[in-house]
Amino acid sequence: MNRKKLKLYSILSQLPLLRNSYTFKIIIIVFMGCLIPLFTLIVYLTVSSSLSIDGNLNFLVVVLIATLLGMVSILLLLYWLLYPITLTSTTLHKYLNEEENPSLPAGFKDTVGQLMTDVQYTVEKLNLLNQSLKSSPAIDPLTGILNRSASKKRLRQEMARTRRENKQMLIALFKIEQFKKINEQFGYRIGDTCLIQVVDILSKSIREGDWLARWKEDEFLVVLWDFHDISPIKVLKRIQQPIKIPIEEPLQITLSIGAFEYKGDINVNIKTELETLIIRLEEALSEVKQNDINIVSLF
Repeated sequence: MNRKKLKLYSILSQLPLLRNSYTFKIIIIVFMGCLIPLFTLIVYLTVSSSLSIDGNLNFLVVVLIATLLGMVSILLLLYWLLYPITLTSTTLHKYLNEEENPSLPAGFKDTVGQLMTDVQYTVEKLNLLNQSLKSSPAIDPLTGILNRSASKKRLRQEMARTRRENKQMLIALFKIEQFKKINEQFGYRIGDTCLIQVVDILSKSIREGDWLARWKEDEFLVVLWDFHDISPIKVLKRIQQPIKIPIEEPLQITLSIGAFEYKGDINVNIKTELETLIIRLEEALSEVKQNDINIVSLF
């Protein structure tokens, strides 16, 4: 990547008024280019006036040259300023056609800077997903736990076990609150950090024999066994806690929980019962969201 071609963009991105707006960067370049003929004209009139020279032809020539210089300056500066878009397009083309991994710059705050950051992030995620599918198709590549497809298969097995052994099984969905806003405000990499942190907390909070899986982008399935005299709600509330993410700005995330205590019905097909269970779980979580209470909802 030719970073020298990003020099103008980098310089303008350091100016307070232009840091967060790519549109303003373009406007200032056009504005500066348009001023060249005006300044040239002012200088010419000042000089010619002091020398008492009357030359209409010279005047027209100077204005023409100044205008041409202004246009050339605008085109040249716009070429450098638009280079991030060219770079992003070229990088994507090489990735798709030549499988060349990109190395786009990150940290710029305007729309084009965010575009480069998002493209770089997306390509890295695609590479991670491809590697995961090749090595272990049952594992979520980011968090290292079971993905939705594998968790549904295991859940059917656990339901069959519940029927055979007549045990208690609590199935819960944990959802990260305002996860979309976290991605939008802090970026997808911080969002990934939140997901990894949540998995770490949940993994340390459950016992041996319990397990968890990534259900959706911001949801996690947790299966808990054998409560004996302990209330399921107490167990889930013990797990549910504010999570602090170590970044520059303070960020605290909370979890909503929808849960279902499964006892098994031998008269219903497991596959059918599983689909019903999933619907009831999502309804429980939806009820928690609608009531804006962030607490457990049990059926």
